[in-house]
Amino acid sequence: MLDRTRSLRLVLVAVSGLAAGLFPIIGPLHVAPAYADDDDDDEDADDGGDDGDGGDDEEAEDEEEEEDEDQPPVTAGGLYTLKTYPQGEIQRPLTMTKGITEVKGGFGFDVSNETAFESVGASADLRYGMQDNVELRAGFKGIKNFDLFSAYAAFEGSIVYDLVDFRAGFGLSHAPGSTKANIPIGFPFRYAPKEQVAVTALETAFSINFDAKPDFTPNVGIVIQPQPIVAIILHASLVIPGFNFKKDNAVIPATGAIQLSPNNRLDAGAEFSFGNLKPPDPDGDGPLEAPKFYDDRFMLFFARYRL
Repeated sequence: MLDRTRSLRLVLVAVSGLAAGLFPIIGPLHVAPAYADDDDDDEDADDGGDDGDGGDDEEAEDEEEEEDEDQPPVTAGGLYTLKTYPQGEIQRPLTMTKGITEVKGGFGFDVSNETAFESVGASADLRYGMQDNVELRAGFKGIKNFDLFSAYAAFEGSIVYDLVDFRAGFGLSHAPGSTKANIPIGFPFRYAPKEQVAVTALETAFSINFDAKPDFTPNVGIVIQPQPIVAIILHASLVIPGFNFKKDNAVIPATGAIQLSPNNRLDAGAEFSFGNLKPPDPDGDGPLEAPKFYDDRFMLFFARYRL
């Protein structure tokens, strides 16, 4: 009996010792799943971080795409839409984009020497983009209570975009005792060496008259734009009837205008015009005083709108 008891004790001691020896090994085995869970959490966190970064990248790309919808201000092909039409005069294209219409109206007074404010006048102009880089245009202007007036209708198409066009049309001019019809031909040109300055020329080059020889009618202008909202426009023409370059046969009408553009659809301003910068010398041998270029002048107030 004592032998069995001793044997049982020896077995319990051996098992206790074995358990004590295995504890350092068994302990890590029990906590090993905790390390595995941490690794899984880290992987999940990494995955979550990657997803978050990916989401941020996608959102950034979406924002860039949304910004690209409004930039640049010129649409594909370099054509402006009504929404992106420039506010500054110099930045505007020579021809209207397809579907855009521009209307202009004006009213003014004769401010010539000794007859100031005794007569009135008015003007109206229309431009319509028939196709991209092709426009139709028409206009009318009358002064001195419409004793003098002119009207025209023309086609204009781009030869080199925003640099030079071709224009042809039909014109009608009236003065007391005379009405003339012609076909004006021009090559409207604009060159801007700087953002604030542009040179224009050849809106008309010559005109083919129905009842006389053709006339030489070149013109030149300059646009000064200190700010997008402000433009100063100077313009002069040379008219030589019948291509006859003899002395005193030239007529040089000129205009100067200041234009304000509060937005890209509306312009308003005032135009001061002179009938002839080189008036002819008086006839006869009497002591008549030669007229001054500023004696014949007209003031026009205008507004222009695009739709």
